[in-house]
Amino acid sequence: MKRLFIILSLFFVVLSACQDDTEPILQQEAGTVIDYAGAGDCGFVIELDNGNRIQPLYYPEDFTFTNGQRVLVEYAELDNIINSCKRGVACKITYAEELSCTPYVDLYFENYDSLARDPIYLHEAYVDGNCLYFRISYSGGCQEHTIDLARMHPWTASSSTVPTFEIRHNSNDDLCEAYFTKEFRYDLTPLLLEGKKEFVLTAKLVNDEIYNEIFDLN
Repeated sequence: MKRLFIILSLFFVVLSACQDDTEPILQQEAGTVIDYAGAGDCGFVIELDNGNRIQPLYYPEDFTFTNGQRVLVEYAELDNIINSCKRGVACKITYAEELSCTPYVDLYFENYDSLARDPIYLHEAYVDGNCLYFRISYSGGCQEHTIDLARMHPWTASSSTVPTFEIRHNSNDDLCEAYFTKEFRYDLTPLLLEGKKEFVLTAKLVNDEIYNEIFDLN
């Protein structure tokens, strides 16, 4: 009986050690959020500054990921999950902090047409701190779409001094009809540093409508 007790004790010690070895290792890294919705079974993928990519399957409910967002995350890779998305390793994020919003693109007269202007459906837009937030939808599913916020610099110095921004969408001639809704946040800090008090936001909408609204910078 004593020998059996010793054997069982050793078994539980070994079992506990094995369990300790399988505990997920928490890592902390900064990275950039990329929204791959529509690309297979992918959604948000974080391109880490160390060159790796992770796909957050679990993350804090009070945190919202947006395309182009800079974040600091604490995460553990989920090695026991086979991830159907081939763009990143499945992980659980235990902590997430937004570091900054996406920078906008400057367009001048000579390159106004360098970004496509395909239509979108705009759900909402508002200023949140130093960032412009907007939520849009578009149809697709067969090509990768890109969304940019472009600052349209005036043709001449005598033009309006109120900055104008335009939401630029490139559908890459996607003819598929799946419907996607995405959220974006863009950094308005350069406007604040220039002492600007307001700006205009425009966008080409479906049915050839044009969105145009003035926003105040608090």
